[in-house]
This record gives sequence, structure tokens and C-alpha cells, in this order.
Amino acid sequence: MTARRAFLQWLGAAPLATQMPFARAAEGKGHVRLQDTTVSLQFDEQMRCRIVSLAGRQPVALTGFDTSEHLVVGGKPLGRFTLHKAEPARATTSFGAGQALRLVGRSVEGIEKRVTVTLLDEHPGVALLDVSYVNTGSKPLVIDAWVNGAHRLAATPRHAGGYWTYSGASHADRRDWVQPVKRGFEQRNFMGMNASDYGGGTPVVDVWRRDVGLAVGHLALQPLLVALPVKAVGDRVDISLRGDTPQTLAPGAALATPPSFIAVHRGDFYVPLDRYRRLMAAQGLKAPEPPPSAYEAQWCAWGYERDFSLSYVRATLPKVQELGFRWAVLDDGWQVKTGDWTPDLAKFPRGAADMKALVADIHARGMKARLWIAPLAVAPGSDELHDHTDLLLLDQNGAPQDVSWWNCFYLCPAYGKTQARLAETIRMIIGDWGFDGLKVDGQHLNGVAPCFNPAHKHGRPEESVESVSAFYKVMFDTAHGANPDAVVEVCPCGTSYAFHNMPYMDQAPSSDPLSSWQVRHKGKTLKALMGPWSAYAGDHVELSTGGQDFASSVGIGAVVATKFTWPVDPKPKDSFLLTPEREAHWRQWVDLYNKQRLAEGRYRGDLYDLGFDKPETHVVEQDGALHYAFYAGEWDGAVALRGLGPGVWLVRDALTGTALGKVTADKPTLPVRFTHSLLIEARPETPDTLPVAFAGKVSGVAADGFPLASQWADAPATFFRHDWLGRPLNGPQSTRVQLLRGAGHLYLRFICKYETLNTFERAGSATDIWPQWERDVVEVFLQAPERAGLKSYREVEVSPNGLLLDIAVEVSGKKRIVGESRARAQVDAEHRVWTAELAVPMRGAAEDGWRLNLFRVEGREGSGKGRVLSAWSPTGTGSSSGKPDFHVPAVFGRLLTAS
Repeated sequence: MTARRAFLQWLGAAPLATQMPFARAAEGKGHVRLQDTTVSLQFDEQMRCRIVSLAGRQPVALTGFDTSEHLVVGGKPLGRFTLHKAEPARATTSFGAGQALRLVGRSVEGIEKRVTVTLLDEHPGVALLDVSYVNTGSKPLVIDAWVNGAHRLAATPRHAGGYWTYSGASHADRRDWVQPVKRGFEQRNFMGMNASDYGGGTPVVDVWRRDVGLAVGHLALQPLLVALPVKAVGDRVDISLRGDTPQTLAPGAALATPPSFIAVHRGDFYVPLDRYRRLMAAQGLKAPEPPPSAYEAQWCAWGYERDFSLSYVRATLPKVQELGFRWAVLDDGWQVKTGDWTPDLAKFPRGAADMKALVADIHARGMKARLWIAPLAVAPGSDELHDHTDLLLLDQNGAPQDVSWWNCFYLCPAYGKTQARLAETIRMIIGDWGFDGLKVDGQHLNGVAPCFNPAHKHGRPEESVESVSAFYKVMFDTAHGANPDAVVEVCPCGTSYAFHNMPYMDQAPSSDPLSSWQVRHKGKTLKALMGPWSAYAGDHVELSTGGQDFASSVGIGAVVATKFTWPVDPKPKDSFLLTPEREAHWRQWVDLYNKQRLAEGRYRGDLYDLGFDKPETHVVEQDGALHYAFYAGEWDGAVALRGLGPGVWLVRDALTGTALGKVTADKPTLPVRFTHSLLIEARPETPDTLPVAFAGKVSGVAADGFPLASQWADAPATFFRHDWLGRPLNGPQSTRVQLLRGAGHLYLRFICKYETLNTFERAGSATDIWPQWERDVVEVFLQAPERAGLKSYREVEVSPNGLLLDIAVEVSGKKRIVGESRARAQVDAEHRVWTAELAVPMRGAAEDGWRLNLFRVEGREGSGKGRVLSAWSPTGTGSSSGKPDFHVPAVFGRLLTAS
């Protein structure tokens, strides 16, 4: 047995109560178990499963022996299967290697149950479930439902403080996605339509308490019409994944359930959602790296609502620009009708010409323009409905499905003509009118009902449900085809986002939040599902509690947004007028956001529990600092700063700059007093102002000599999108670098947004130095502590096609090093991102004192086109000569090891 490897054991006849605390021997005798460092799955002679958490100081039985995987027949569970076979095996999956346990059992009804449980080496606590049933009898079996991962969590110990839950389902009342589980709590969490225009979601639920949690979900590559119910039963909680579509299993036929998982974890819901994101990414489904402009502060004309006028919008733009907002969004009301995506001539008398003129005005102010659209909806009386009735999504009675919020009808996303009409509209908005992005709006966009329209020739009605993401892909690809730097923002109006659509979104807002609490917990959710540096937006600040709570966006790393009106408000009853008092407040917070840009940083959702840690705390890691945001009605006491690395950290108030003291990882507490919120910044105490980059610790490397994917997912990151002089880049280029160290190496992962690629087809020399830097490369300059102050360091370069150049730089000259550093690269042409991984030797045992700089070059030397040369720590050289110089050891930043 190794620390991260699962193993199988026969438990024999020994009572489990003697082996596991909190176990009840009367509940059953375990026959086999499979476990890793975090979870033990124990199966009895009837294939019932008990889950034991191994994540704490001692094992804790989280459940009893439950009929975890079963069928429902005649309204009753068919869950008693006599265990006939249990076989351990080494497993290779699309999620990585692991250990599997294959179980086979039979029921008295003649049903054979086959279960394969796999624990993954890279994801301790996650168990994959592959479950199927075979009718070995002579009669057909009518099945009401199948159920996977069904468990009843034990009542919480006194110290554990009750349960909380996260639900990925949509609800018409737009309830919180994260809630405490109180007596009587019950949610079906159906992933289909839960109201006429509310449906879809993320197929994961989580229930956790202070010491341990359990998540259940499925890993299918398309949305499924399943439910993930959570129900309080006294002090205990039921959780499961179930498919309630009736079906008949003929003799000899098999029923395979979707790929499912359970995850035992410590901490709140962020942990299993982050793990789910990684598992889906391993299958090719992941959110794209956002364009740099997706992080810019935004203003929306929705403050004027549908009755806006072009003169109102134009009059507001100077103030929008002055306050530091870089996006202007034209919202609902510009179109003739929903579905007829042509300008309303009452507002735009010259039609498309007025649209283009407005975009030109916005661009002249150095801002970008975004346009609202609600695809998949068509209004009664529209020309689109009259001319293209065949686009409608119809139910089994031939009736259209209502989008009640918009007084519209659904279009079918699976119908090729619907997708073609959408592409035509997007090309007009982005390609012809010149808008830089889309605000895609409407709760109806999250999911749809099955379609029975005979004109669409669906193989199954559920094709419409499964094709929503394909509809998104058409929208995303068309927008980026017209403008590679376009931003596609998706706002499903309060519903819980459908994960399968996320690969085709550049930005997700908090989506019509009902409170500041929703702004914050939705942010934590979306940072887990889309990535810790996703371009999550807090939505209009006017929707927060009190209407001015920028702190809830800034503190969690969300893009700030507003819908203020100025200089007048035509609707004083529900006014969003920017008064002088509000302007002072707005300016202060927008300035802070634009200075810190925490949305580009790495959100550390694993450090604090949203349900149990007080005060509520969020952390963003950015530019070598840790930014903490605390929230409470009133707070007067100590707060703990988690995640600190070694050494002394200086703490200051982020908004006022006031020094608050010093802390260390050994003594991380700080006395504070605040009302509502406090944002603070902690930076390592260093003898100079040089930038700091943190490197995480590698626990092991793969056979190819590079860290495992799971380790990169947890690695600290730094980000830059300025040139070697520190000037912001005008193009789409941005560079994010993750760092890990261990085993005598520094490991770096560069993630590069690019405009064009320029590479040599092959290396100019296998042994001599050749000018690889004359085309696209990323570079790291690494200097050992004993070489500080000297022109003596290592320069390692790699190109998008994986060509490597490793050089020793000394005062006496340069020398090529062959066979020591390693590199690999890959290009994602669809999203215009290339990634490089480097393994660079670090000779010597010193942990501290290492210096480095990080560089990026895009463009070909001598091509006549402007090259883009960027540096993490600007060198400040070449401004007069026009020839930039990267070789300036005096500005190398500091490399520190993270805790």
C-alpha cells in the first residue's frame, strides 16, 4: 500500500465496529473494501455500500450500509443482490490511472448487477461508478428508475455543526445555490425543465459538514434528464443520482447507467466542484482562457431599461469613460422584437448605420462595445416566427414551449436551421456592426425540453436537451470567427449555470443576484467550475444588498459592473442616477479594481469554508500577494490568514492603504474590527520592491518527468500582459505562468493567449546557440542564490512547437547546454492559446534566494510587423534605442516557495 494508491482488502468476519469508529456492527458485515488516503468504500454480502472518510485524524463512518446502486421496480427499490464476485484490478481511464474493484451480484428476480468502482491516483477521495444491470430471467422487467450513489449521511457529531448543501439545479424562484440543510429540507434537483423556461444545470450536488462532505454527480459529456435529490431525514441527509425515465428491460437485455461519481472531501462545496471541473477537462470539456478584455470593468445601459434613447446612452458615455469602465453594453430594447434582430427605427432611425456609429463613438473613447441578445426565443408577432415557424421547439402535443419571462416561444437548439440563423445574426452584430462582444441573456438558455417537432427529424426527442451546448458552440465559434478577441458573456438570469455550456463562454456574471450573498457564493461556484482565474463578473452593483456593495465583487475576484444613469434619470421612481455621493463611492472602488484586477488572479476557494468559517472569507492570490476579503454584519475580533508561505508578511487595508501589522504562517491571526466587509492585502516582507513569484511543492512527477495534471491545477500562478517597459499590451496577448519546484527542478507552465504564431520548423542547430528568440518563444531566466549580483544565470526558451534552447549566460559569454532542461508544448488553435511546460534543473540545496524573470516574444524579427515583447518584471531598457533588452539581472524577481 502506498499513500496515494487504492487497495483492496477482505475484511473477514471481524466486526467492523472494532475497526472503524462510529460503525454499527448490526448494520451489516463488510466483505470487501477499496480505499485510498481519503475514502474507504466497504461492500457487504448484499452489495450494499458504506462510506468511511479517512481524511481526518481518525476514520469516520459517513454512512451506514446503504443500497447505494439499485433499481426501482413497482415503486419499490430492488436493491438486494447477493455478492458473487469481487475482483481487484489496476485501471487506466481517461481521468488517469487508478485501482478498480469489479463486483458482480444477482437478485432473486434474476437481475445481474455489475459495478466497477475506480479510485484515481491523482484524485484521492473520488470514486468513479460504472453500473449496469442484465436481465438474466425469462420475463421482461418494467423499471421505474435507476439510482446511483444513494446514501444517507449520518447525523452530525456535536462539533460538526449540521449540514450545508450545494445544488447545481435551476429553480424558478432563483433561490440560493448554497443553503444550510434544516429539518424538512428537500430538493429534487432535476436537471431538466423545472418550470416553463427554467431548466438545465450542473449535474453535481454536495452535502458537507464541518469535518467532511460527500458529493454525487455524473460525468457524461452531454446534459441528461436526471435528478440529484437532497432530503433531510431528521438529523440525517439523503443524497443520490437517479434517472426516473421508465423503461422495460427485456430478457437478455442490459441497462447501463451514466458514468457517475461520489467524492468525499474536506472543506466546502468548492473542493468537489473543482475536482469535477478537472475530471470533465480530462474529457475535453473546459471553459476557455478568457480574452484580456473580459476582465475589464463594465457599464450597461440597462439602467435606462427598454425605453432607453440613443441620446441618453451617448450622454452617459463620458462619465463611464471617466470612471474607468472599459465596456459599454447596450441591453434589451434595441431590437424590433425578440427574434427579429434588427434595430428599432424609433431609436435608430438609420438602422444599421446608427448601430455602427454608436460602436464608433464607444471605440473612439478607448472602450469596447457589447450588445444584448436573447437567442432561442422568438416573440409572437415577429417576422422570424411568421417566416420560420419550423424553428419552434414543440412538445408531444405539437404545442410550442413558452418562455414565460419574455412572453416568447422556444426555438429548438438541435435544428440545423436554428443554428444557421443564429450564426447569421452573430456575423451581423460582430462582423458587420463592429461590436466587440455579446451579452447573451435569458434563463431559457440554460436548458430546453425534449422536442417533438417532426420537421426536425430528431432520432430522439432528447436530442434538443443534449444539443444546447452545440448551439452555444455555433454562437461562440461564429463570434470569435468574426473577431478573435470577442467576449461572449452568458447570463442565464438567476439559474444555476449548465456546465456543458461553459466551454463556449468567455464570461459568466452572477446573473441577476438577489443579494450580496448570491454575488459571493455564485462567484465561488463559478470559479470552481470555470477555473480559479475565470472572468466572473459581479453583475450590476445595483443588484447587491443596498445597491452599492462593490466590496462583494472586488473581494472575491469578480469583474465590477454597474448600470448607473447620468446626468439625468428618466424614471425617478426606480432611479439608478449617479449622484455626486455615489460617484465618489463608485470611483473609489472602480479605481481599486482597476489597480488590483483580482479577477485575473487565482481564487483560493479551498482555504475557507463558506458554511462554517466566521467571518465569511475569500482569498485571491495575485502578483505574489494574498488578498483576503472578510464579510460579516459586525466583527470585532481575530481573523486567521490561511495560505501564508514562509517568512514575515506585511498586512495592509486594501482600500485605504493603512498598515495593519505583520503575520507569519505560525502566527497567522490578526485583530480587526469592521462593519460589513474588510479587504486586506498580505505581501511577503522583502528587502526591495522586486516582484515575487511563488512556486508550489511537487509531491511527485510522472514517468515523462513533468508534474501530473492534478498538481498543475493546484500550482501558484503569476500573470502579465505588459511589455518589457511595463506598458499595457494593446493586443490579445496575455501570459499566465504556474510554478512548481521539487526533485532538484523548477517546473513552469506558460499559458499564452496569442494573435498569430511564428515558429521555426526545426532547430537551427543541435548544439550551438541559434536565434530562436527571433520568433515566438517563452523564456525563463533563473539565477542561483550564490550568483546574485552577477551576470550569471540560466536562460531557457521554448517555442509553440516545442523547440528548446537552454543557455548558460556568464560575463564571459553564452554557452549552449544540451540534455538537461526538458520542454513540451501544445497549441489550442480553436481558442488561440498555446501552452508550454518546462523542467529546469536547480542546482544546490538552497530554498531561498533564487531569482528569476519570465518573458514572452510574439512575432517574427524583421518581418516589418510590430513584435510583442513582454516581461513579468519589466526591464525598463531600450526605450530610447528602441531595442529592448531582457538581460537585466538587477530586476529579476524573487522566487519563494509556497506553503
